[in-house]
Amino acid sequence: MLRNLRILIQPAVIASAIATVFLFGMQRLGVLEPIELKVFDQMLLLRTDLSADPRILVVGVSEKDLQKLQQWPLSGKMLNRLFSKLEQYQPRVIGLDIFRDLRVEPGHDQLLKHLQHSNRIISVCKYSDSVNPPTPPPMGIEPEQVGFSDIVTDTDDIVRRNLLLLKPESGSPCTAFYSLSLQVVLHYLGNVQPKFSSARREFQIGSTIFKPLQSDSGSYGKVDAHGFQILLNYRSAHQAVRQVNVTDVLENKIDPAWVKDKIVFIGSTAPSIKDVFNTPYSASQQDNQKMPGVVLQAQMASQILSAVVNKQPLFWFFPDWGKVLWIWIWSLAGGVLAWRIQHPLYLTLAGGVSLCLLLTANFVIFTHAGWIPVVSPSLGLIVALGSVFGYNTWQTKQEREKIASQVQEQEKTIALLQALLREGGNTVHQATTAIPLLQQGTLLNQRYKITETLGSGGFGKTYLAKDTQRPGAPRCVVKHLQPARQDSHFLDVARRLFRTEAEILEVLGKHDRIPQLLAYFESDQQFYLVQEFVLGHSLRQEVHSGTRLTDAQVIDLLQDILQVMVFVHSHYVIHRDITPANLIRRQQDNHLVLIDFGAVKQIQSQQDENYQSIAIGTAGYAPLEQMSGHPRLNSDIYALGMVGIEALTGISAKQFQREPNGELVFKTDSHSNAVVWSQLGNFNQKLTFILDQMVAYDFTQRYQSAQEVLQSLERINLAP
Repeated sequence: MLRNLRILIQPAVIASAIATVFLFGMQRLGVLEPIELKVFDQMLLLRTDLSADPRILVVGVSEKDLQKLQQWPLSGKMLNRLFSKLEQYQPRVIGLDIFRDLRVEPGHDQLLKHLQHSNRIISVCKYSDSVNPPTPPPMGIEPEQVGFSDIVTDTDDIVRRNLLLLKPESGSPCTAFYSLSLQVVLHYLGNVQPKFSSARREFQIGSTIFKPLQSDSGSYGKVDAHGFQILLNYRSAHQAVRQVNVTDVLENKIDPAWVKDKIVFIGSTAPSIKDVFNTPYSASQQDNQKMPGVVLQAQMASQILSAVVNKQPLFWFFPDWGKVLWIWIWSLAGGVLAWRIQHPLYLTLAGGVSLCLLLTANFVIFTHAGWIPVVSPSLGLIVALGSVFGYNTWQTKQEREKIASQVQEQEKTIALLQALLREGGNTVHQATTAIPLLQQGTLLNQRYKITETLGSGGFGKTYLAKDTQRPGAPRCVVKHLQPARQDSHFLDVARRLFRTEAEILEVLGKHDRIPQLLAYFESDQQFYLVQEFVLGHSLRQEVHSGTRLTDAQVIDLLQDILQVMVFVHSHYVIHRDITPANLIRRQQDNHLVLIDFGAVKQIQSQQDENYQSIAIGTAGYAPLEQMSGHPRLNSDIYALGMVGIEALTGISAKQFQREPNGELVFKTDSHSNAVVWSQLGNFNQKLTFILDQMVAYDFTQRYQSAQEVLQSLERINLAP
């Protein structure tokens, strides 16, 4: 587990860290803000709308009203008449979203008197902007009866923010501290006194605390956050509040219950008056329909009222460190995916699923009033995934080129060793003594303490040891080889082969099911390999004489080993000695681990009867070309095929031999009474065909790659 973590942590972490820093910087600069805002709008559209707020009524001046009344702006007399009608129904507060800084006769003076003496009507004013001068409130109105109507838009001219408070401008005729929507809500709530803390930059109504939007809140980068703003949480696109026309009120066509103890907003809803704004819903509506300003004020009032009375959550955001962590988590996920999944199609599918999970997580958080980055973590996932995949592709190419060169060097070295062994005979240079067993407690290389002898044979001696220089002194496997000769020339060649083999094992050990090479060293003209210890048991315990595995078990076994062989052969490396003894069933996950690569065995005296003095391989498993000293990649396929046949038949591979015609037969005794192996049981015909092709006598008639065998096995249907 620790090994896997170490392997994936470097490229995945580095790529994700670079992607995180880069994307967070882009977000802070506002580069990603336009896309993030569009995603915000889409999530708002996907979210379920709330029902109309029954506490608010909008009385709109519609196109129908304009045609019927034949006036705009509405005269003072008309507004007075409208107020009188509404006040009969006892509204709690009325918000007038119509400027009345200029006289509109008839009835202007009477309107002013009405406004000045009513404690339930909130008038409106407006601060100056880059285009328009300020608009004062009606003359003689007390400041607590006035709210500003200023609305802030984003760079795409869409309203996503609710401006609550503004510090009055010096010399401005509009001196309102509260917005119209906030002022109306405060009057509706009555005895609730708001509190504003400039030190903590908090605004409190009752127990609800409003925190101001910052320039980089949520997915904003450099938004203008002047005054005291919050993110506007729209109630609905169409029916956020009940709406009626002015003429409906004047003609007594409304239900008095819609007004009694309610908030009433009066303003223009006619598109021709152009007091309309783009909202996140506009793009999805026919003709890019805009929302009237008075309805927008009602949406804002509903948000404030719902937060205070109904405890509806206000939008919350990640702090900077939270944004960095969020981007890094998904960037790291992309990097890890690319490191663990090498197949482009599977990687694309995994990346797509991860993006869906990210978007789903963001949407769920959004429905709980959280606005966190979407684009930057998505790009982080994609960038890290692509970077690590590209790095893996480049690294694999480099490793394959390097190993191809090492394999060529290895073959030359093996040929030279074979020549030296042939000419050595029984000269004085020949090693005359067997490798002595190392005693328990022996310390090799001042680090590896021998604890147990695991075995001896064609590979020399194998020991279990403790690495005394690592925390916890973890177990490892030490393999001890003695050169076949001790003369300097042979030792130089053996040393070269040993070093090349170790370099190859170093690369192959990156695969999860090949023991990792921990060290290699020479001591007193003896060679040592130190590898990862794999806790488990040899496949020889499952595959042995007299025991037959089922077709399904054999297919699983072959597929498990072939997955490792695909990796090994992709680096142009031939294992040379695939046997049940060199396959370990790992205890932690039940997978097979491939051990004991064979080329380095050539440097030692081959005293075991299973090994030839020149060829490398085990009798019964090694094909003819390998025993002749010319192994190929599909020589390993032959060996694996023999493992499969042995597992199916329960007959040792050593008992199979080739007749002169090349047919694979089974010899029951010293006589020549031979039979074809597939007749030894009722085996699946497709599996039989595959095994026959794996162990074809002529390597040109054999499967040429492990991937081909895998594909053939996947097509077998064992259903009854």
